[in-house]
Amino acid sequence: MKMQELKAALDEARVRFHVPSYSATVYDHGEVYSFGDGFCDIENGKEPDGNTLYAIGSCTKSFVAGAICTLVDQGKLRLDDVVKDYIPEFEMYDAYVSNHLTVRDMLCHRCGLPRHELSWYARLDVLTEEDIIKSLRYLRPNQPFRYKWQYSNQMFALAGYVIQRVSGKPWQEVVRENIFKPLGITRAAFSPAEAQAMGNCAVPYLYNKEKDAPYVVEHADIGAMGSAGCIYMATSELLKWDTMLLCGGVYNGTRVLSEEICRQMYTPQMIRPGEDDPEPMHKAVSNNAYGLGLMTEVFEGHRLVHHGGHIDGFMADQSFLPDDDFAIAILTNMGEIRGAQVMRYVTMEKVLGGKTDWSAELKKFYDDAEAKQKAGKEELWAKQPADAPCPVALDAIAGTYHEDGYGDIIIEAGDGGLKVHLGTAVFSGKHYANQFFYLEEPHAMPGVMIEACVDIDAQANVVGFSAGLDVEGPEKIHFIRKNS
Repeated sequence: MKMQELKAALDEARVRFHVPSYSATVYDHGEVYSFGDGFCDIENGKEPDGNTLYAIGSCTKSFVAGAICTLVDQGKLRLDDVVKDYIPEFEMYDAYVSNHLTVRDMLCHRCGLPRHELSWYARLDVLTEEDIIKSLRYLRPNQPFRYKWQYSNQMFALAGYVIQRVSGKPWQEVVRENIFKPLGITRAAFSPAEAQAMGNCAVPYLYNKEKDAPYVVEHADIGAMGSAGCIYMATSELLKWDTMLLCGGVYNGTRVLSEEICRQMYTPQMIRPGEDDPEPMHKAVSNNAYGLGLMTEVFEGHRLVHHGGHIDGFMADQSFLPDDDFAIAILTNMGEIRGAQVMRYVTMEKVLGGKTDWSAELKKFYDDAEAKQKAGKEELWAKQPADAPCPVALDAIAGTYHEDGYGDIIIEAGDGGLKVHLGTAVFSGKHYANQFFYLEEPHAMPGVMIEACVDIDAQANVVGFSAGLDVEGPEKIHFIRKNS
């Protein structure tokens, strides 16, 4: 395959998805190539190269799973050991899960929890690792244990804690010693401050559709949740990790993982629902599954291993074809949220000699989906009941409410609606009918409407507030009133 053709296709996808810049490094049958396009720092006209640092988000998970696998190779733990053996104080909502959750369960997302992202994301400035682990006992599952694959950032926060308990060292130090050092990885960091101090660090951006322009956002320091997605890395370094996985645990003659444990990382452990893929991909992708910190599938008849990463202002993708001796690392400073993942399939189509223009097909799909979401929102408000006032005054709702897994929310009344504060997130609440409201947070959750309701007792006292903050499940999170 000619790299010029691949670069041209990725350049086109970058522009189509409003991505300010991308950096890519490719391994193709022993040869390595780096290229990119756009500006990693628009204001200063800086172009990316193979050493430009980008946040890799949840691609961090493959390194955390890999670090655990190095400890397995050293005989310090086993994949089917029970987590509670290493963290005795660990508890889940369900006592059976508490006593039976294994390291393997933790790494392949089958504990029964939905995402519960808002239980931690907006409170990172105050939460410790211990707080994250303690909160697990209060987060309700929505599926039986080992019944369904559901992505859980909290499980990888737990994984970092397991590494520390087993090794006696912070998980970051184990990643550095057991993975970065043998691979010769030096352009990598574990926080925004460390990455920016190293220089040649991309600026994070989002895309403003109304203004048709990118805008700068702050680097996200996720603190206690770091093992779920805090690493910054250059594509030239991320590719070393992917190449080692592709080559059965060996890189440049150095064995980093045993072949057996390396294969375990991308052996299907849990089926992923294929319906979660965008509809156009259904004709090309099958056998969706999850290994240990890595996703697996069959793309147009070829095994494909990958993982994406999304964190404020960045989108990342690592992927390789185990039977085709090919790997690629693609890092972007974002624009539209799906850019790097689209680039994955643009790449694979080129590598495998296909003719489908996935960039065009997926762009149309996502634009149509956004239009349908907007139309659905307009239809909802068009059906708003004409005479269904809130049974209590808005001022009577104002106050502080608490839920053990999510902490406190503070509700203020004003301007004909509510302001709901959950940590650093602020939701605007618009009355819909009777005791029901809809909450919106346009920055972290653009286009998403969260149904909420005021809980009132028989004496018309406001005693609670319930909101669908876990957007993956139908059940609301119920907050109990603390004070007015």
